[in-house]
Amino acid sequence: MQSCLIGSSKKVEFNFEFEDVIKRIKKKKPENITHNGLVVVRKESSSEYAIFLKSLFCLLEEIGLLKKIDYFISPPQLRIKLGKKSKNHNASDLIHSDAWTPYNTDKSYTLYLPVYGDCERNYVSFFKPKNSFDTDWLKPKKFDEGAEIGKKYEKLKLDYKIGKVYVTDCATLHQSILHRNAEPRVSIDMGFITKDVFKSPQNHSHVKAKDIIGVGYNKFMIFKDSYDDKLNKILSRKKQSLANREIIKY
Repeated sequence: MQSCLIGSSKKVEFNFEFEDVIKRIKKKKPENITHNGLVVVRKESSSEYAIFLKSLFCLLEEIGLLKKIDYFISPPQLRIKLGKKSKNHNASDLIHSDAWTPYNTDKSYTLYLPVYGDCERNYVSFFKPKNSFDTDWLKPKKFDEGAEIGKKYEKLKLDYKIGKVYVTDCATLHQSILHRNAEPRVSIDMGFITKDVFKSPQNHSHVKAKDIIGVGYNKFMIFKDSYDDKLNKILSRKKQSLANREIIKY
């Protein structure tokens, strides 16, 4: 998180008060944090990202999930929801399925791991089909086009809080909930595809799990986009910034 504030500067100032880091991010609004709060890794933060992945893979191995994953929808990321709603047509504040995005598939799962912050006024709600289910509901679309499908679902009774891990398939709709005076929330929301589903990646953003499990041990993932690159230039490629990467084995 702190690397978002340091950027490409060679002058590094460490702040060990996480609450202060969150406040500074909320004030600065770094360009590498998307409208939905995903922290997009840049070249200068590749080292920190290796430590993040190493820790995440330790958790996934401990809960028995790592051995079941074939592909990640994209390299796993942190998310920081700052407590303010987005007006984007694909805002996570709208009820949606991850299968509706152009980078996902209707065969994916998502892990939700609240890490820090306000999970009482800033959380995720989940929804299941009321009676029947139609696979056509999972066809790609903008989130603001999914309201009618959302009416066919009912809310699940789940207590979203730190210390819990949630895993859903993409037929489970979800929605970021932001109540009045909500404070920031940090989480890991990681899309993945289990083994024996696809023989090859279905999208340029998908990454084979076995190719990145060694990151932080004997591999290093370098992201080529820099904090100094203009956001418009990065977006003009019409592909995920995280796809502009290279894995080095050492």
